[in-house]
Amino acid sequence: MPIPLFLSDFAAKLVNDDAFQAYGKEKAGGQASTGIMSKLGDLQADDLFNDPVTDASMAQCCLSGLWLLHNCLDRSHSISQDIDSAEGSYWHGIMHRMEGDFGNSKYWFGRVGQHPVFEMLNQQTPGGWNYRDFVDACEAAKSSCPPDPQVHQTAVAEWVALFEHCGTKAIA
Repeated sequence: MPIPLFLSDFAAKLVNDDAFQAYGKEKAGGQASTGIMSKLGDLQADDLFNDPVTDASMAQCCLSGLWLLHNCLDRSHSISQDIDSAEGSYWHGIMHRMEGDFGNSKYWFGRVGQHPVFEMLNQQTPGGWNYRDFVDACEAAKSSCPPDPQVHQTAVAEWVALFEHCGTKAIA
């Protein structure tokens, strides 16, 4: 995956192929590695960007997304639940989907309304895309062995699109 140009050098190192490969996949004990926790631990939203932040809410969305990328659901949740915007609801919905609370996920996605990321995913997905069907696909994939690679690929594409959307608005 290409690294968004708006990211600081430190943050760019955290958005990498290993993180995308592990994104959304359960780990033993449901926790991220100690190494990544120590790197992310004191990270502030302003630390993610090369340029000054002009929209603090969007910067917080990126921070929430970065925690999600590394499967740190609790930390992401504590950030996204305090962001009163469509993007905050979007990250919140993804977090609940990842934790397996699919009904709550649909609730938060319903609060998003029409979103440019929904439109982009709809255009990229054969047969179209909508959040309800994707939440259902993720629920079905949780119990499949091996996991459905198409579901993972779509989840990564969704993360990238939402992160880039929020990041570009954070410094616009």
